[in-house]
Amino acid sequence: MRAEEEPDEPDEAIAVAGPTSVPTVAPSGGREFEFRTELLTDAEITDGKTLAERLTAASKDGWDLVEVIGVRDLHAVLLRRPRTAEREPRRVGFAPPQD
Repeated sequence: MRAEEEPDEPDEAIAVAGPTSVPTVAPSGGREFEFRTELLTDAEITDGKTLAERLTAASKDGWDLVEVIGVRDLHAVLLRRPRTAEREPRRVGFAPPQD
């Protein structure tokens, strides 16, 4: 049998019984990034000015470009930045009297 030839086997899906894994999502405190999108039109993407201005403004706030997703005449600009740690509430005022 030559290497290019494949044996005649039926194209059947074989079911395997066993435990299945269920994906889990970490609590929101465990996420590394936060995301946002901005919608732009075809004209805004191709004019050579609008997209650059939006990305420059976003980068000043720490946002990075991930992807530009086009659907018909609109484009979603997907941005992300590292999630900042939530500040814990601090006590203010005087300490209670010591006994």
